[in-house]
Amino acid sequence: MQIGIYARKSVYRDNSDSVQVQIKACKDYAHIIYHDTDLEFVIYDQDEGFSGKNTNRPSFQQLLTDVRAGKLDVVMVYKLDRISRSVKDFSDTYELLQSHNVAFLSVKETFDTSTPIGRTVMYILAAFAQLERENTSERVSDSMMALGAGGKWTGGRLPPGMTSIRKIVGDKEHSFLIVDNERIGVVRTIFELYLSGRTITSIERYFRDNGIRTESGKFFGTNQIYSVLSNPVYCSNAPEAYYYFHEKGYRLPEIQQFDGTRGLIGYGKTKQTGKQVRTDRWAIAIGIHEPVIPASDWIRCQERFGENKMYRANKYEIGILKGILRCECGSRVEIRTYEKNNRLFSYYCCAKMTRQGKSACNTGYMKVETVDSAFIDKLQAIKLNPDSIVLKTDSGYINTDKLRANLKKNTDAIRNLTNALMSNSESSAAAYIIAQIEALDKEKRLLENKLAAAEQSNRDAATAAETKESIYRNICWLLENFDHMTYKEKNELIKNTVTSCILGVNGLRIIF
Repeated sequence: MQIGIYARKSVYRDNSDSVQVQIKACKDYAHIIYHDTDLEFVIYDQDEGFSGKNTNRPSFQQLLTDVRAGKLDVVMVYKLDRISRSVKDFSDTYELLQSHNVAFLSVKETFDTSTPIGRTVMYILAAFAQLERENTSERVSDSMMALGAGGKWTGGRLPPGMTSIRKIVGDKEHSFLIVDNERIGVVRTIFELYLSGRTITSIERYFRDNGIRTESGKFFGTNQIYSVLSNPVYCSNAPEAYYYFHEKGYRLPEIQQFDGTRGLIGYGKTKQTGKQVRTDRWAIAIGIHEPVIPASDWIRCQERFGENKMYRANKYEIGILKGILRCECGSRVEIRTYEKNNRLFSYYCCAKMTRQGKSACNTGYMKVETVDSAFIDKLQAIKLNPDSIVLKTDSGYINTDKLRANLKKNTDAIRNLTNALMSNSESSAAAYIIAQIEALDKEKRLLENKLAAAEQSNRDAATAAETKESIYRNICWLLENFDHMTYKEKNELIKNTVTSCILGVNGLRIIF
């Protein structure tokens, strides 16, 4: 009898039964239950540290695979909740075991699953295990919210320029954020540059040019800079901060606590619900740390985010290759537009170059009208020569007549040899005939595979021909109606026709 033993510890604790204890208990129990049977054990014990909230665990998935493959007669666990703490997951698992005639045994909970009452007890125990997990998760979430409301640091990655200390409050020790005076200068620089009119991308470039790095030694990215600028932890608890957050609908302490002498703590941005779920807004508490940025300046930064969003939503309708063009280094190509003497000047430029400098990519700035004209010229050339359209995945037509003829010849030979074998099954030539049939059968399989591959290639070629015809029609339509189409219509038609365009120092390359 093949018995699969599944053992798991969800966390590393000294007061819980170890994986080794669980395995020994299962083996002892199996020898008692099946004392007259030869037993072989397959151990699934590599899920230590995985939670029982779902079944996405390596060893457990291997167990299910072996069940489906018919390799096990019994599945054993030390306790029911080792399988899962979700009633649905446990029910699905048990149904899988039943469908493959695999028995299920639990050492700690004794019930007979062959009877209705035994199955009912099993599902009730699974329901209680799920309830226990959900209550534990809720208690943890409530505890974290209570800590945050008290201005305590609830854990996680420290904000740049901040560190934490431990302080005893009442009869318990808690963590609190304080300003790290040696590192907070970078944070102040970010706010100063942003308030001076620089964009987040410009700040990223400034830091690279001046060798300013994060505390882990890496360069600041735009996401990190935005995270600093939007984090309430740097904002002072001045009255204007209270009114700002109150208008946004955030949870707040009483206004009397907003006196401008301390910094704020933002918490509750995510909820612990099996997966972390982001909420719409922070809850705000007052910490013990000194304020880093005046509330008025911090609020100006948040308002400027709104201005930037409005600017991005109303970009100029310039560059028919917007969203299609990529740099030869692999990065996307952006459009930069400048106004001088009441005239607009627009350039295509590599996003990597604008953020990391020419040492990362030296394609430079190229006028939008120059690149767009080069693109139209290439389309004009394709219109005159449709055969120049080459797809990214292009395959030619394969003549399958010879393959089919060879396959028929092979099949006939096997049939003739089979008939000869039936007539001479007792003769000494039988072994020779069988060897010939086996060799021909191997050749037949190779021919069948080649024919299947050729037929698929021909289907692909037919599809490619239709695709090329569609591309050619789109190109002709674009060129003939270019002057009468709106910017959006041009851009959308190009997106539907071209896979991508690669822009490099040597010109433009179109990929269909």
